Amino acid sequence: MELIIKNTNMKEGYPLFGLKDLSINKPTLSLEELKNIKDKNIFISIDKNIFNSDLPYLEKALQLIENLNLKGIFFYDLAVLSLSKRLNLKTKLIWNQDFLVTNYKTCNFYQKEGVKGAVLSPLLPEEIEEIRNNTNLELYVNIFGHQLMAVSKRHLLTSYFNYINKENDQNIKFMKEKTGTYPVIEEFYGTKFLTKDILNGIRYLNKLKEIKIDYVILDSILIENDTFSKILEYYKEAIYKDVTEERLLEMEQEINKIIPTSLEFFAKKTIYKVKKND
Repeated sequence: MELIIKNTNMKEGYPLFGLKDLSINKPTLSLEELKNIKDKNIFISIDKNIFNSDLPYLEKALQLIENLNLKGIFFYDLAVLSLSKRLNLKTKLIWNQDFLVTNYKTCNFYQKEGVKGAVLSPLLPEEIEEIRNNTNLELYVNIFGHQLMAVSKRHLLTSYFNYINKENDQNIKFMKEKTGTYPVIEEFYGTKFLTKDILNGIRYLNKLKEIKIDYVILDSILIENDTFSKILEYYKEAIYKDVTEERLLEMEQEINKIIPTSLEFFAKKTIYKVKKND
């Protein structure tokens, strides 16, 4: 099992960087910065909706990544897969469509299309092992951090503050609902809604190792660097050393003393609502 760090400049595990004008993930690299980067053990996230006008730039970016021999590309829009196949590129593609990665049959379909890995939906407390047992794709599991709930290409904070005739002084706000307070982040390419709680699934790491999950992802978004650095040390111990279940529970408690976290969907049974006889 290996460690991927998202939304940070830290040189730990395998960093996951966004690509300027092709990603909602931070931090982003321009193509020029990507050319000059020394550490090739990085993943690139191309996770925004791709429009026709983006295609020439996307093709240029994919060819550059191919030449640099980076670890792989996390992709959302199928234009990335289509272009990679047309150009006969060999860079590893990781299917990352958030809540759509929910079953092994679709994973196997994408494997036939040349995809090498998939980031499982964070809504799968019970199905992770079933998927692992029925696909040969590399599997990636989000294990720590605020999780993405929704993305809109609209600038919803700007629209709201225009409507109430007030100035929007920052691009991060918090939406209060009956169930809690949710971070809302507006960027050039749209608006992101995050979970109110920080997921912390460290107690499940031995199980994920046992079923041979390939990578776990830690997301540092909205967490101070010093705080995240302390938490990262616990995860490095849990991933790269043999630790007992008791030690994992101790780590969970110690992390909760640093910053409040939650088991989120790991502790909730998956519920499907379907029509009768479907």
